[in-house]
Amino acid sequence: MRQYLLPRGGNFYKVNMHNHTTFSDGKQTPEEVKELYLSRGYSAVAFTEHEGLIDFSYLADDKFIAILAYEYGFNRHDNPAHSQYTGEPVIHYHMEKFHLNLYAKDPGNLKMVCFNPNRVGGNMKNHLDKLEYTGSPDFVRSYTAECINEVISTAKDNNMFVVYNHPAWSMNTYPLYTQIRGLDGFEMFNGASHRTSDLDYTPYVYDHLARAGQRMVVVGGDDNHHATQSSLAWTMIKAERLTYEDLMDGLERGNCYASDGPEIYDLYTEIVDGQRYVHISCSEAKGIYLTTAGRRKDCKLSGNDAPPLTEATFKIEPHDFFFRLSVRDFRGNHANTRFYYLDELDSQPVAQYKTV
Repeated sequence: MRQYLLPRGGNFYKVNMHNHTTFSDGKQTPEEVKELYLSRGYSAVAFTEHEGLIDFSYLADDKFIAILAYEYGFNRHDNPAHSQYTGEPVIHYHMEKFHLNLYAKDPGNLKMVCFNPNRVGGNMKNHLDKLEYTGSPDFVRSYTAECINEVISTAKDNNMFVVYNHPAWSMNTYPLYTQIRGLDGFEMFNGASHRTSDLDYTPYVYDHLARAGQRMVVVGGDDNHHATQSSLAWTMIKAERLTYEDLMDGLERGNCYASDGPEIYDLYTEIVDGQRYVHISCSEAKGIYLTTAGRRKDCKLSGNDAPPLTEATFKIEPHDFFFRLSVRDFRGNHANTRFYYLDELDSQPVAQYKTV
């Protein structure tokens, strides 16, 4: 019997999960962003302005969903990430940062958490009167795992979906990010940063977080500030309908994958004669890879004269604990599933929709 890891019914919706407009430090208006992404086959954009949760729901219609969110940042002030640096440190260039995207699961609840108006900068200062918050407006941020975890916990208590952004751009290190708890998602691709650095496709960080005990989905987003940074990375969410509720439910359930090129069509496990297998079908690929909790890996590769791969099947062993699949196309672009856990597979059907 097949156990589908992505629902068989419904549709895939293409979503940019990270975006900035003229409300913070972007160059395009929200309306221009909507038109650009609609013209490129997207069904939704998450509006993740810096330090400001703005109601862009007026942009939504039967072809487009505006996901309401904001980007919350921490700056390290005590020493540069580059230990040999002896000059005068400049926060933006030399210091570690840590950024979270906080997505409102309920578009009717736009209250920000752990708020302090002194952290609102740029164009967002012009919209302070639009910002709502819960708790006292004097939260003091510190660059510690404890403070980051407090923000994550508070956001989740306020019905938000929390994603960890661009660890390479932020110059984050293993000792910090493996102490973070409660994340819902990880930004596997940050399109704008990866375009200029070739560094912010970071599956190794996702693997580290999983081995440290974090269970998260993976997302991709452009982090676009202008039009040339668009359509670089995205999230494909499987949902029954194009509604705010269904898209957020698909994210929460892990009915999604992250990509900067390849497509994943089907994904399921099957037990045959006591052996579990995972099967994937996808767009034309140079390689399809299996990653597990341990050192065991596997792959299927298309040789120089062989036709492209469009599917692969791998054995899953009991000691794998969890596994994910990645697809690499002939341009070197990737699609990545989240990690699937053997205890998850054994306890319930994985791919399902919310009962209406």
